[in-house]
Amino acid sequence: MMKKVITIIIIFTIIACSYSTVIINATTLGEQKQEAQQKTEEAEQQLEYVQEELTNEIVKIQQLDDEIRKAEEDISTLEAELADLQEKIDEITLKLDTVEKQYIENEELLQQRLIVNYEAGDITYLDILMNSSNIVDFISNYYVIEELIKYDLELLEQIEKERQEVESSKIELDEKKATLKTKKAKKEQLSVITQNNKIVKEQNVEKLSIEEQELQQKINEYKEEEARIEALIKIATNEYEYTGDYKGGVMAWPVAKSGTYITSGYGIREHPIQGIIKSHSGIDIGNAGFGAPVIAAADGIVTMAGRYGGYGNCVMINHGNGISTLYGHGQAILTEVGKEVKKGDLIMEVGSTGISTGPHLHFEVRINGSCTDPMPFLQGSTE
Repeated sequence: MMKKVITIIIIFTIIACSYSTVIINATTLGEQKQEAQQKTEEAEQQLEYVQEELTNEIVKIQQLDDEIRKAEEDISTLEAELADLQEKIDEITLKLDTVEKQYIENEELLQQRLIVNYEAGDITYLDILMNSSNIVDFISNYYVIEELIKYDLELLEQIEKERQEVESSKIELDEKKATLKTKKAKKEQLSVITQNNKIVKEQNVEKLSIEEQELQQKINEYKEEEARIEALIKIATNEYEYTGDYKGGVMAWPVAKSGTYITSGYGIREHPIQGIIKSHSGIDIGNAGFGAPVIAAADGIVTMAGRYGGYGNCVMINHGNGISTLYGHGQAILTEVGKEVKKGDLIMEVGSTGISTGPHLHFEVRINGSCTDPMPFLQGSTE
């Protein structure tokens, strides 16, 4: 059984990654097609073998584990949103208090001026002007009256503006508080569901055999490493700001060698264990061979340059406007973090580091840290 477990783990390492088999050392199109078909059949046979060896208990545990991980990610996101909302509520409350205070003060000032005008009786601005003793006195009185009228009008305008700000701030505050209440309720609900799923998961794990528990542990280690790398990528996405601004358009084909092509596209891939692989996060570009030049797809700043788990030697570039690209499995990295690069600059050599079965480039496009289909960017249809 242990030999089978080890075999299964090796198969997971090969298959349970977001990087597919590449086609190498093919001299003709016919040979390429034949080799691709052979590798596809081998992969299918391996999947069938793994699926037969996995018990329903392990599959159930993995499904629960996926739900727990997803819920914990959602809870973490909600916590950040709640903190941001509370900060905005505090800001609006402070602003509301300040504006209301100014509004009350200006309204009292206006009332005092109205009382003064009322107590003055029938004396009008015209009376003041007509009673001026000379032309200098007249001009002086006229200037004073003009300033008083201007001040009164500005005061009225300021009071109206402050009144509108108060009303607007109250509406915004009510909306933020309602959103806060909803998100808090959602977080509590997710927390309860997650706690229940953890209890059920632990109960199921206790029922596994020693061999099954070891396999379960290996699967968990793989997932944790995958999550760790993804977290590092998201941190790197925002660590360095690029002063440029990606405007869309055609990105450069990232492998500067003729005859290369996509060996695996972006999208969902099925696997017998839920969560090990849900989607291929980019495209694989094969038929390049070891050492083929990898270039920056667009202008930007390098935010990652090193070895990162299954990606192997990896480079990531921030292009501005939330757009970044990732280049994986390099044989050698030819750039460094913090360096500004231009479209077409050499950044890496094609290799097979990390979880890979042959020399190829794994290429991703991310929007605000989340993977998206790279093809529209390479074909220029994102404008």
